[in-house]
Amino acid sequence: MTAFVRTNGYAVSPRAILNDPWLSQLFADAPARTAEAEIRLDVEETPDSYLVRADLPGVPKDQIQVEINEDVVKITVEYKRESTSDAKALRIERASGSATRSIRLPVAVDAAKADAKHVDGVLQLTLPKQAPSTKRLTIN
Repeated sequence: MTAFVRTNGYAVSPRAILNDPWLSQLFADAPARTAEAEIRLDVEETPDSYLVRADLPGVPKDQIQVEINEDVVKITVEYKRESTSDAKALRIERASGSATRSIRLPVAVDAAKADAKHVDGVLQLTLPKQAPSTKRLTIN
């Protein structure tokens, strides 16, 4: 006796699910996946400034760059991983490489009065708000 199986074209077999490349990557061993270099931060607003705190553990202050362009703040860091040449890596979970994070603030920042501190792996930026300027135009 012959059995007929009816499909609608969208049926997926269990074998196809197990051979899915996305699932294979998800359950791969750790050396195949490496951590992404990223910058996590908090932004707070006071009446006269913005306070930005960025977690940068293990990054010395000479490898941190901060750029301020009116209302955009850009933080760039270089994560470096030390390894011995004769050792074989069994697991790599710490990030390496460069990471950049840009944020747009609601009001422009006075870059000349901005202050940056790097204490215990946390970058602390104090960004004073720029005073609103008005210009009166003469009509010809």
